[in-house]
Amino acid sequence: MKNQGMSGIRDLIGPSSSCPVCKSKETGFIYAVSSEEAAQHFVIREENAERHRRLVNHLEELWHATACAVRRCSECQFGFADPYVAGDVTFYDLAYERATYGSDKWDYQRTIMALENNDFHSERVLEVGAGFGHFLDKIADKRVPRSGITALEFSSDAVEVLREKGYRAISGDVRRVELSPGFDAIFLFQVVEHMDNLDLLFCRLSELATQKGRIFMSVPNGKKVDFQESSGSLLDMPPNHIGRWSRSALEIIAAAHGLEIKAFDVEPFSIPRFMREDIGYSYLRRAQQRGTLSNWSRTKRSGRGGKLLGGAFAMAYAPLRAPVWLRASAASHEIGGALWVEITRS
Repeated sequence: MKNQGMSGIRDLIGPSSSCPVCKSKETGFIYAVSSEEAAQHFVIREENAERHRRLVNHLEELWHATACAVRRCSECQFGFADPYVAGDVTFYDLAYERATYGSDKWDYQRTIMALENNDFHSERVLEVGAGFGHFLDKIADKRVPRSGITALEFSSDAVEVLREKGYRAISGDVRRVELSPGFDAIFLFQVVEHMDNLDLLFCRLSELATQKGRIFMSVPNGKKVDFQESSGSLLDMPPNHIGRWSRSALEIIAAAHGLEIKAFDVEPFSIPRFMREDIGYSYLRRAQQRGTLSNWSRTKRSGRGGKLLGGAFAMAYAPLRAPVWLRASAASHEIGGALWVEITRS
């Protein structure tokens, strides 16, 4: 599909859906993308035309449409893909060459601090989307016996690593996989933004936690996402991320299922980290545009010196991003990378 322009793409989208969090019908339009544009975000057609074509076709199967909108609820400020459909295994196999997991994150450290402040010890905990177990490694045999740790993860490679570490690793969706209730803590780091059917998710979390159980959750900061997108950086493209969270949205979805936010925090802003991310993300955004030097360099990355070539193009454009960095510094109080919450029963 050729780029039809924003007005042309909007014609492909049905009437606005209600907010997945608060059910309000008062939602505003942010932007829309065609299946072709979304596929180009994940797989550059000039680099792998066949894989790109297959991804276009699969996106249209997921959406039952040739385009997807991104909207924001006027009531709870939740941003969401419309249609609100999560990526499936086929999507991730096509969109990403390999799974990557951060070994240390601010989210992990913030959770460890909360556990230490309450001298938390338990016999059973659960992590949803555990990756290679980098967070669990920090609490295993210290705050919970290794045998009492259950880890959910879709990646077969990650499940194998988790089992080698002695964790009970299961491949499956927390909303549907068979688990015995009674977890004193449930951890979900950078997971919920990928998920649809939120009512089923939070109902399930409430069922699995003990009466005094605690749910620790982190999601990308919706305000930072908005800032990046409006500054020429990468779009937070569905169906990878389909939810953009705010504090009010987290409070509303928790309350709807007998839960409440006990603690809330925003990741501290770091201008050096933001600059590094912005240089890379703005390069990748340019690389999606056919005929640009960035696009050309992206097609060479598998060859000898290809990654160095891409890095050189990214750095060449870096000085042009200075105004964005100045605006980011001015907005630093609200665009930290992640939102973190500790949730308990009401």
